[in-house]
Amino acid sequence: MTDHEAMKRDQFDDRLAQLEQKVAPRARKAKSSTLSEQSSLGMAFRIASDMIAGIAVGLGIGYELDRWTGYRPVFIIVFAMLGMAAGLRNVWRVVNVMDVPDNGTQKDGRSQRGQRIDD
Repeated sequence: MTDHEAMKRDQFDDRLAQLEQKVAPRARKAKSSTLSEQSSLGMAFRIASDMIAGIAVGLGIGYELDRWTGYRPVFIIVFAMLGMAAGLRNVWRVVNVMDVPDNGTQKDGRSQRGQRIDD
């Protein structure tokens, strides 16, 4: 490596360090400001879409079975209830995931690697 290449690399490193100092405070501020709001809004949309999808699929299957068999709205009622139950089950699973502690520990006192916390 020649002196000219080393000097260019040093200049580049200096400019990169200056740019990182300018950008880093803005990035940290933007990241921390609305992280919790975004995750709550995302969770609300997921819960709503799970409920709507479960009911819609149940209604669709029930409607097609009623049309195919020629019965009155027997299947549409049954499958609408099954769709609501499936939607509620998905919502329950999503809400229970939120109860896991954020520090990497599980409810049984073990870390993600399986070691006891107080060891």
